[in-house]
Amino acid sequence: MNLLPFFKWCDATAIGEFIRQSTVIFPIVEVVHLFGLTVLLGTLTIIDLRILGIGMRRQSIPTVVSNLGPLTVWAGIVTIVTGILLFLSEALKCYDNNAFPWKMWLVLAGLLLYLLFQRRMTKGAQIGSAQMKIVAVLSLVFWYGVALAGRAIAFI
Repeated sequence: MNLLPFFKWCDATAIGEFIRQSTVIFPIVEVVHLFGLTVLLGTLTIIDLRILGIGMRRQSIPTVVSNLGPLTVWAGIVTIVTGILLFLSEALKCYDNNAFPWKMWLVLAGLLLYLLFQRRMTKGAQIGSAQMKIVAVLSLVFWYGVALAGRAIAFI
């Protein structure tokens, strides 16, 4: 399947052109994107480390997840919205970039993992300790992979 027409359409949107033509908007959107990703990585790291038994042992896993859940969701929404804006302004650059598909697959994997497993932990779902640890490790791999692939977009 050739996605080039889709990427061209995204690149030609009014939003993409507006961001690209501005000397101020792109850096602002990128800073907000990086801030959202930093908060997202921070909250998920705390949750995943707690699941792995590293730190915050006096608090139950569902308590940690429910306390950080709203901030995690907020950061995820900010990161996704600003990521879409950045993509629209650089769609053709992303099309030819080898790191971009990796980032998108890792985002999808991280979102699915969060929605299918980590959110259930908030609601007190009983998941075996080994399963919880696998989810935590995968979460760390996926989300830090997103950050690394995103950074690689600038260099590849």
